[in-house]
Amino acid sequence: MREATNLGWADTPFGAERRPFAERTPLLAAFTVLTRAASPDAMGAVYLRLPRGRTLAVTERTLRFGFHAVAAEDPAETLLVAAGLDALLVQARRRAAILAGHRLADDLARLAAAGAPTRGITALAAAWPGETAQPSLARLHDTARGSTPVVLEDVCTAFHLHGLFAESGTSADPARVGYGASAGAPQILRQVVLRALAIALVAARSTGHYQWDQLNLDDVVEAAAWDQTTDIPAAGPTAVTPATTPPARPSSVPAVPAGRDDQTLAAEGVR
Repeated sequence: MREATNLGWADTPFGAERRPFAERTPLLAAFTVLTRAASPDAMGAVYLRLPRGRTLAVTERTLRFGFHAVAAEDPAETLLVAAGLDALLVQARRRAAILAGHRLADDLARLAAAGAPTRGITALAAAWPGETAQPSLARLHDTARGSTPVVLEDVCTAFHLHGLFAESGTSADPARVGYGASAGAPQILRQVVLRALAIALVAARSTGHYQWDQLNLDDVVEAAAWDQTTDIPAAGPTAVTPATTPPARPSSVPAVPAGRDDQTLAAEGVR
């Protein structure tokens, strides 16, 4: 399994021993899933800080976000992807201010029907998209709800977000790349980070927290995750393998990035 993240959270999320909590920074958590039948090939999560009492104007140079993405390289690893997604959804629903997705109900329903013990996925599938906020739980936001275009690319165009698939076309499709294709893993990771960031920004602007003139998503992700979502050229007489640009790193454990009690993103680019 391949993983890409810039989060530096502690291993024990929201532990009681860490209370009383410091004042939390409100976060928006956005999720996207690439599925094959009822199996998740890859998932991506993006986290945005929400300003208090004001609208934050962002540019490609000033936008900061946290991300975590995983991609299965073997059919057996889809269970790890599902487990990681499930844990992230539980954390986000309990701790985030807003939990966003784009037509997420379909993916959640397929995953919940797969039969794996996924309490977060199952509970969120039943609640999504949630017309009213529930006490102590994140507000649910579907970026396809209430808008005429339901395709994410069209929604992004309406919000002046560009470059969604500049580097993530059919070559990043898990069905085309195939399991075990390590060379395709960075492309898949890049695709889910791009989609999750697009969803996060659309939700942030729709709720009045962020604003911008134009944003190129591909440029933003390139700046934040170039070292984890770039293919390494194959070794050969004329190929040069950069020593300082590792590919997306393998992960031998379920992708469950733990959250700190105050949900502070400790990633370098999110400070």
